Amino acid sequence: MARTTKAPTEASNQSLVRGLKILEAYTSKKQSWGVRELGRELEINAATTYRLIAALASRGYLEQNQETQKYHLGPKVVQLAANYSTQNSLIEIGLRVFAKYEQQFPYNFYIGVMSADEVIYVAVHESRGPLKITTEPGQSVSIYGSALGKILLANESDEFIKNLIAGNPVKKITPLTVTDEKELMRQIRQIRKLGYAINRGEIYAEIASVATGIRGPDGSVIAGLSLSFPMLYMETGKISLEDVIEMTMQIGEEISSMNRRTVIR
Repeated sequence: MARTTKAPTEASNQSLVRGLKILEAYTSKKQSWGVRELGRELEINAATTYRLIAALASRGYLEQNQETQKYHLGPKVVQLAANYSTQNSLIEIGLRVFAKYEQQFPYNFYIGVMSADEVIYVAVHESRGPLKITTEPGQSVSIYGSALGKILLANESDEFIKNLIAGNPVKKITPLTVTDEKELMRQIRQIRKLGYAINRGEIYAEIASVATGIRGPDGSVIAGLSLSFPMLYMETGKISLEDVIEMTMQIGEEISSMNRRTVIR
């Protein structure tokens, strides 16, 4: 009987997807992997994992630590990130606007975009206030529990959200994380009416945030921005939630307006 082989295109696509999964396995919490360890994590056999890692390392996307024999991200990844930042005017605009508001709001500012079932931070401005959460561009956060995630979900259809939850169930991160699908959908409908989302301790128990959308030239939401601050300050009255909401909406409109007038390089 003749042996059935995969078409070259299908096999190539599978290798590409696996290679991308290898790169995506590197996070701020897990910065190095052994070959067998990574293969087990991604359910890829050791020989294939080694071959893919070797190919990525030969192109500068991974580097090997000669002492531990484990691999970490290489300089080519940094180059790609830098290229993305320089060609994306939204990042430059957002950081410029954030710096203007840091005296009024001495906490943290973020811009994030949806990627599969999470939010990726593309711009971060950390002010000098006592907010002890350090985040770097490129890091991700839950799309369900974060204010950024909820504002982005609110601009998707109910069917899209339900399919997303079916494939990637909501996980409880803190005791305050909303995991009930009906309650989450109720919040999404409310966010659509208000134009902003609020996170009260769902990602970090002591941190609250407010988010709104950033709109592109056609009026569609292309990203989200959020302002984060210590939840204790809201509970004690040191920070007015209404003032944060107003500032978030103002900054969102300012960035959207500037972005509409800027041509992507």
